Amino acid sequence: MKKCVHPSHRGVRTLALTASLLLYYCAASPTAAHACGAAYPGGPVICDARQGPPGASSAPTIARIAASYAFTSTTILFGDGRRADLTRHAVFGSVQIPFTPSGSLTAQIGAGGIAGGTLVHGAARDAIGPGFAAFTGVAWRVVDARDALPFVQLTATLSATHTLTRTDDRGTRTDGTTSPGAQPETPRFTALDLRVGAIAGKTFAEVFTPYVTARAFGGPIAWRFDGAEVTGTDLYKYQLGGGLSLALFDRRLDVFAEGIALGERGIAAGLGTTFF
Repeated sequence: MKKCVHPSHRGVRTLALTASLLLYYCAASPTAAHACGAAYPGGPVICDARQGPPGASSAPTIARIAASYAFTSTTILFGDGRRADLTRHAVFGSVQIPFTPSGSLTAQIGAGGIAGGTLVHGAARDAIGPGFAAFTGVAWRVVDARDALPFVQLTATLSATHTLTRTDDRGTRTDGTTSPGAQPETPRFTALDLRVGAIAGKTFAEVFTPYVTARAFGGPIAWRFDGAEVTGTDLYKYQLGGGLSLALFDRRLDVFAEGIALGERGIAAGLGTTFF
């Protein structure tokens, strides 16, 4: 009998494989890395440039690859008093390419999967996934960290998400039981998102970098709400939070964790390496 693998499991396995490849390349090549995180949609970006590992001559950044996980929680308004509370789990892989030798201006592209989540509206609870998400963006470090001065980076990200939702559409009899044979609906959930933000932080002992971040965003969301085609948008169009990045193995690998407490709430974690 053919063994089936749920799409959400594939997403987790893909992230694990990407992480394993990152560790292999970090151990095999003399690279350095240091980055800040980004909650969905996006991934870690180069926030405090490093010119190679300790003792190495200065070298321009070639590229950065990363793998990340993000969880978000928010509320979506669909008009006429209709609203849904959204939670979402996503995994991503991304590549960041610099436009400048110092890495102060970079382009980023990435893609991943929606591994799960829920849309809760009234007494209904719809499951999310499987789905696909992709993003592209730019990051510009406008202030380099010097002495007591922190670095400041501006970011802009355009993303798209398309995923299935599973609504239990079986009819309910007067005795409380459900009608047999009815198949659940699978409405498509599609969202476009344009997000701009700022990150400020400081690296200590060339190892750990605490940072704060603020982001604003917006975009349309299309879905079928209780059988009606609707277009909505986020109730919270901002994020305020912070995170911490650690540079490990002579800065060949960096890991990060980020928490967003205000606005569109979320947590994110990831790892990556930068090639010089």
